[in-house]
Amino acid sequence: MNKKKPVTFRSLKVPRYAFDKLRICRHCGRYTALSEQKCTKCSKASLTPVEQRAASITGSKMNTRLLIVLLLTLASVYFSRDFSQMAICGAGGLLLIGLLFYAQRKVRSTENLVNLNQLLGHNIDTIKEGLEMNRQEAVSVLRENDVLAYEKLRELSILLRGDRIARQRVALLHGFLLRKDMNLEMEQLLLKDFEPLLAEYIGEIAKVSPDLIKDRTFRYVQTYESQILRMQNGTAILTGVAGAAVRMKRYALLYSAFIGRYVHELPRDRFLRLSKLIATHPHEPWNGLDQTVAQIIDSKYHWDPEFQ
Repeated sequence: MNKKKPVTFRSLKVPRYAFDKLRICRHCGRYTALSEQKCTKCSKASLTPVEQRAASITGSKMNTRLLIVLLLTLASVYFSRDFSQMAICGAGGLLLIGLLFYAQRKVRSTENLVNLNQLLGHNIDTIKEGLEMNRQEAVSVLRENDVLAYEKLRELSILLRGDRIARQRVALLHGFLLRKDMNLEMEQLLLKDFEPLLAEYIGEIAKVSPDLIKDRTFRYVQTYESQILRMQNGTAILTGVAGAAVRMKRYALLYSAFIGRYVHELPRDRFLRLSKLIATHPHEPWNGLDQTVAQIIDSKYHWDPEFQ
């Protein structure tokens, strides 16, 4: 009996740069990567993107410099001995203010990046603390709303990487009925060690979105192939991954030995794809896979005109 439930995830806009997801509270200085309207620490609606905060710091520094030059100009005018000296000091000060204003405008984008780098670099521990609070917040809603918990972890994983958050996401995905239109992920969820739930997820991905299975996933499956085989549906998982490999010539060649171990189990459409790849590129190093495919065609598909 299938206990997986159909769900719909909110769309996730992946930013160009990971730090674009990061916001800082102007009131308490807490960092967050979630899309809450108010800071969960001080309850103030004062969350600002870090890039905007860096630009604000740049603006404050520039205004401070202009103010210092203006004050020095006024002081020089005030302490001048005569009108001629006052005029010279005033004109020189105004010229210096103008030049400083122009120069600051020219380098503003560079200074914004410098201040952003300092803002992130000097507060790395505070950022980590904020992201950990985000993770705990996501886990805290798991029992009431597992979909919301997953969406929070998915949003958070843009910045927070590692096996712990990946394992939590895989565990949540295990309870959902996966579909191709769900904007699923694969390589971002790979772990350093063997996890049966991840192996099952890979098998599901091989069915609904085989294009997500790439080199890192193939290597993970090969590394833990013996453990996967001991699972109840292990052979089906590995066969699905082998079927995903035949979608591209490069994968079929690179993982030909792996495919050869499960080629007898491939469904007809995947086997047909593989046989056409081999027929089109007969001189490539197939490591015996071409001979195995020929034997299967003779014994199983000799009557099928598409294999002739």
